[in-house]
Amino acid sequence: MKKILFSAMSLVALGAMAQETYEGAQLATQDLNGTAKYIGMGGAMEALGADISTINSNPAGIGLFRRSWIGASAGFTSQSSDFDGLKNMASLDSKTKTNADFNQIGFVWTNKTGSDSYINLAFNFQKSRNFNQIMQAVNYLPVDQYGSSVTKMNPMKAWAGSQSYTLQDGLIDEVVSSQLGGTVDDPLFSAADMYAAQHENEGYIGNYNFNISGNIHDRIYLGATLGVKDVHYSSRSIYDETLIDGNNDPRGQFGFTDDRHITGTGFDVKLGAIFRPIEDSPFRFGLYINTPTWYELTCTSDMSAAAGLNDKGISYNRNTDGSWFTYKYCLHTPWRFGLSVGHTFGRMVAVGATYEYADYSAIKSRIVEGTYINYYGDESLETSKDRQMDRNTEQALKGVSLLKLGMEIKPVPEVAIRIGYNYQGAIYKKDGLKSPYINTDIDYGSVGAYYSTYDYINWDATNRLTFGLGFDLGNQWALDLSYQYATQKGTYYPFVSGEVSYDYTDGAGVTTEEYDRNVGTPTTVHNNRHQLNATLSYRF
Repeated sequence: MKKILFSAMSLVALGAMAQETYEGAQLATQDLNGTAKYIGMGGAMEALGADISTINSNPAGIGLFRRSWIGASAGFTSQSSDFDGLKNMASLDSKTKTNADFNQIGFVWTNKTGSDSYINLAFNFQKSRNFNQIMQAVNYLPVDQYGSSVTKMNPMKAWAGSQSYTLQDGLIDEVVSSQLGGTVDDPLFSAADMYAAQHENEGYIGNYNFNISGNIHDRIYLGATLGVKDVHYSSRSIYDETLIDGNNDPRGQFGFTDDRHITGTGFDVKLGAIFRPIEDSPFRFGLYINTPTWYELTCTSDMSAAAGLNDKGISYNRNTDGSWFTYKYCLHTPWRFGLSVGHTFGRMVAVGATYEYADYSAIKSRIVEGTYINYYGDESLETSKDRQMDRNTEQALKGVSLLKLGMEIKPVPEVAIRIGYNYQGAIYKKDGLKSPYINTDIDYGSVGAYYSTYDYINWDATNRLTFGLGFDLGNQWALDLSYQYATQKGTYYPFVSGEVSYDYTDGAGVTTEEYDRNVGTPTTVHNNRHQLNATLSYRF
């Protein structure tokens, strides 16, 4: 079996740096979160309204409040990691990550402007994204005449003529090339027979929403929300391979470690309306539109590699000291469009449904080229389109529908029972990939590269089932409880599979065409999440 070729590549790419598609998608998606009542109803309250969590989707829902309100929500989230790979061969066991959440705090101030008209003002802090997650994957790699390994991404890219030499390429060179040798004309490959990976994410996106809303004669409800977002994202990724030689005997270990932190702020605008078309009927429908969130972000990344190689009884160990990079970039999330309906039957039953659409292939990345002082003396970012990354986003992501259904039943006036369901389609295409061949900012004549790991996950659809209880505590106090179970599976890829042909010249000067391939065996992974939430509120 061939051993690995390490071509001489630069440790640091030239030109601009950019964030990549798969981490951009994490910042653009949202969880089902908010008050316990909203979660218990599956979030299907965009037409029913009168819950502060609708401030983040259809702001017209705040216009249905008739009394001022203040409330806060907190609870626990537990996420379990599981995989369908080689559990009996791996040192990794399924793990659970549990954390306390302070999910929401806000108020609504109502102002009656007529016998049946109101103008309301509201503020709400709410977590739109909880990043706390553990992902693990273990599986075999193909052991055949070609051999497979993440280290082969280096020469595979060289043969493909790619100029997008990422940090990983330089780390591979630094750690292993001096031990294995080889030249461009005399490639020597190493191969791996198994990989093990673990990713652990932490953090959240906080939404600070300011709302003005109201109703006209209790028939038309209008609202607008200005949202400010605060990003706190941290991740640690570990990837290890067991290397083998041409006789399939152990050759040693090779691995990457990636630590990164993303912080920043963004803002968006949400507009909505609810209509009650029949005067004597409580049936109503709602429409809303959310602009993209315009983010300005800073990424700090520390990547390192290590190898322990055995060669004829001699052990070689080498590791890098890590390479810290800090860079700024901009990200624009997709537009969101929603349609909802709601109906109440007396004071005992309420039902709601919401359909929302967002095209994640429309996420836009922008490169920060510098700063400048504007006319007013303020410092602003000078940015340009990252056309190569935008093209990869279009190829990897797609438009997604979100369906939310919910029902509330009050067997007695003081108690409410709620149930809800969500279905959110997969935002990743089946053939989507994290391409290591992207040359960012190439349209401007320079060569840049994103700084990220080679591995990625194409997550499937998300299903959420919710249940809730509400209690009237008297004296205008209320307590709501909710439970949410979310399940999702995905396909983990250790690296992009590829194949190349190249010219090989032997010692006699004879040139023949050689063929090689590199196959990363996928593994099915699971992300199951449980959430308990409680909201204490007061009306006045």
